[in-house]
Amino acid sequence: MDLLRSAFARVGNRIQKRPLLTLVVVVGLIVVAGAGASQITSVTGNQAFVDSNPTLERFEDTFDRGTMAVLVRGDVTEPATMRAIDTFDRRMETADRVVSVLTPADQVRAEYGRIPDSQAQIERVVGDRSSTVVTVVLESGLTQEEQRPVYEDALDARSWAAFPAGTEVIITGQPAFSAQLSVLIQQSTQQLLGLAVGLMVIALFFLFRGVRLRLLPIVAVFVGVIYTFGAMGYLGIPNSTLTSAVFPILIGLGIDYSVQFHQRYEEELERAPPSEALPAALAGIGPAVLVAMLAAALGFGATWVATLGVPAFEWFAQTSILGVMLSFMTGIFLLTPVLTLWVRWRYDAESTTPRPAVDDDDELSDVARFLGRGARFFASHPALILAIAGLLTVGGFYAGESLGTLADFEEFFPQDLPAYVNLQQFRAVSGGGDAARYDIIVSGTDLRDPETLRWMERFSAAAAGSGQVVAVESPATVVAGANGGEIPATEAGVERALDRVPPERRQQFYTDGYAHIVVIAESDITPRETLSLIRSIESALELSQPPAGVEADLTGTAVISTPSVIDQIESRDQITGYGVLAVFVLLLLYYRDPVKALAPLIPMLFVVGWQNIYMAAFDIRVSPLGASLGALSVGIGAEYTVIVMERYFEEKRRGADPLDAIETAGARVGKAITISGMTTVFGFSALTLSPFPIIGDFGYLTVGVIFLTLVAAITTLPPVLVVLDQLRMDVRAWLDSDGVETVLDAD
Repeated sequence: MDLLRSAFARVGNRIQKRPLLTLVVVVGLIVVAGAGASQITSVTGNQAFVDSNPTLERFEDTFDRGTMAVLVRGDVTEPATMRAIDTFDRRMETADRVVSVLTPADQVRAEYGRIPDSQAQIERVVGDRSSTVVTVVLESGLTQEEQRPVYEDALDARSWAAFPAGTEVIITGQPAFSAQLSVLIQQSTQQLLGLAVGLMVIALFFLFRGVRLRLLPIVAVFVGVIYTFGAMGYLGIPNSTLTSAVFPILIGLGIDYSVQFHQRYEEELERAPPSEALPAALAGIGPAVLVAMLAAALGFGATWVATLGVPAFEWFAQTSILGVMLSFMTGIFLLTPVLTLWVRWRYDAESTTPRPAVDDDDELSDVARFLGRGARFFASHPALILAIAGLLTVGGFYAGESLGTLADFEEFFPQDLPAYVNLQQFRAVSGGGDAARYDIIVSGTDLRDPETLRWMERFSAAAAGSGQVVAVESPATVVAGANGGEIPATEAGVERALDRVPPERRQQFYTDGYAHIVVIAESDITPRETLSLIRSIESALELSQPPAGVEADLTGTAVISTPSVIDQIESRDQITGYGVLAVFVLLLLYYRDPVKALAPLIPMLFVVGWQNIYMAAFDIRVSPLGASLGALSVGIGAEYTVIVMERYFEEKRRGADPLDAIETAGARVGKAITISGMTTVFGFSALTLSPFPIIGDFGYLTVGVIFLTLVAAITTLPPVLVVLDQLRMDVRAWLDSDGVETVLDAD
């Protein structure tokens, strides 16, 4: 510990000797970070929740030709409308990445060689329609970035086609959805950053009183955010729905670190000259803030470990870890040199006289005294306080069993997103959509053998036994449809039947030595029903017994992403356990004292239970993002409890008895952690205004949990410290009486 204090003191010495050079380096790195930020890409939709998967990649490369649907509503058979559809068709066929365009105009042209002027002639070919769907088939294996230009081409083609007045043309499908969602993510990230900064300004202006340059921490943390953007670009971490939630969190935590450095520097200036104040400030507060930062990073790390294989959560955790580390660094290397230069400009730099303190606010002094007396009261009644806290925790775990969940991917984003509204309209007309399709890729030999096709028929019959399955399309369906409803007896007969199938249709089921089966299910089923359906399809594959040498794998983004999201929710206790263990190991390594490692965590364990009561009271559902909050709250809250604990033992070393020590700790640092915690709450509260429900719910949850963490640090830590400290002294006395050496600190 002394070694760490010495290291921070040396850093302080270097900064106060060369503050201007330090700032030049910081500004130079901003330019470097800007170059990295320009390389950030966006990943949206289910793809953000699907890791690299050989089966899925093979399916995407062979059969998963992305499609974009264009819903045309109006008098479709009116010649002007059909000509517009034909113009759109011809325009899109020349677009890059487009394989084919399927429209009713194809049928009309095939019949007449042109689009006739007679509506009756058109109706004889396509029937009387009030709507139709134009399908744009894309190349297989395209990334979202490669699909988005096709959506832009479709918008241009829609304008070029000049559809008649009164005709509604809606472009939907994955390219349209991902393009709009990507724009919304970027806008949301910018808005949340702006809101968080604005709220931080308000918080610092009213709460962080009695210090010079009170808004300076905002500058430090904003530079930390810029560095984080740069690191994302250089490391290839994309922006996604969840990643956009990181930056208000970083502002909340980064402000916390900067406030701690700032306030301690102000305190040291009251009793030491500038040349000594900065090294003393960093030596005094640096180790505690470092431990707090590492604890928060470990909380995010627990999320990372528990969600390996789910990219969106990995990116969230990785960005958060980078962010807290970089915010910590800017708190030291940007904030403290600016303060140093300001003090030199305002006062005589060579003076050995401590600088005059800024008058403290009387109301905050009253708050400090109140917190000190409260800490003494809580420590004086440990049985009562801990019993109440424990009962609330048990009640919280009981309440947690009945909490609702937010597991449906389509509920993660705004329900009024135009692309989603368009998709719903398309589903209403077409009776489904991509979300109701489940794909099976079949590999092996003899995929056109009649026995293999008969197995596919057996599978179709078994899968149809599930009430959620509407239909099954397979090579057997295509071959039987081209052969009078029966599977040919020989492979040669199968080949003749396939020759009668249009190439585009045939390629949907046979490509590059693989076969493709599509299970079409009811739309709008819940995630739990999706899991049940996946199990039913897998069971049908097993029961139908594929022929020897034939392997069938259920795949697709929905098949992989839905279980991963639900697993994330169901593993929230496991994630919390990882966080508690990681922070405990960190504190044990730092303090080498089991009491000091355990005491800061007990209040956080209370909060884990209390947060369920808060969620139940405000009807906050458990989301995949919220499932990680237990580990995060342990990491974030450890800062408050560590700071109070360190001051308690510092006062004891000065000769105070336990109750006097806890009262002084509560009065001297209780105010500081309250201000720090409330500024963090202000930063996190920006999340509540996110247009994404999953982030908005997470915002309400984090605001409540940070507040509960403060309450736990103020109310339950004093009795925990006194009880554990007394227990340690009793154990030491017992060991000493038996002549046994002990490594327990004397404090």
